Amino acid sequence: MTMSRLEAVLATIDAQADSALTKLDQAQQFATRSEHLSVEGASNDEVAKVTVDGTGQIQAIVIEDDVRHLSGAQIAADVLEALGQAQRRLSYHVEQLGTEVYGAGSPSVQAFSQAYRDRYGYEEDEDK
Repeated sequence: MTMSRLEAVLATIDAQADSALTKLDQAQQFATRSEHLSVEGASNDEVAKVTVDGTGQIQAIVIEDDVRHLSGAQIAADVLEALGQAQRRLSYHVEQLGTEVYGAGSPSVQAFSQAYRDRYGYEEDEDK
């Protein structure tokens, strides 16, 4: 028995709806998992460590206890250095998460990965 034109159209609509639902599920999964990202960076001298969330905002700053030998400007520079590293590493983690959720080579992954790279730069995180 051959499929009627109406049945073919309905089958196409069903396939498109399934595709849209899959994409929605992926977007929700990515959003939920990226909300829980927490990435750490450290200054070269390890005086400061900064943790950022999935949007690159600071969650925590830890400064080594014995910093009496450093000036306030050096401590501030260490914090900024650690923040920069954390944000660059965030770009790496977002790309990894996107690949897990959407698959390698996905245009969605490429788009938001590039947005993070443009904003923060990129650095692979050897710790993960």
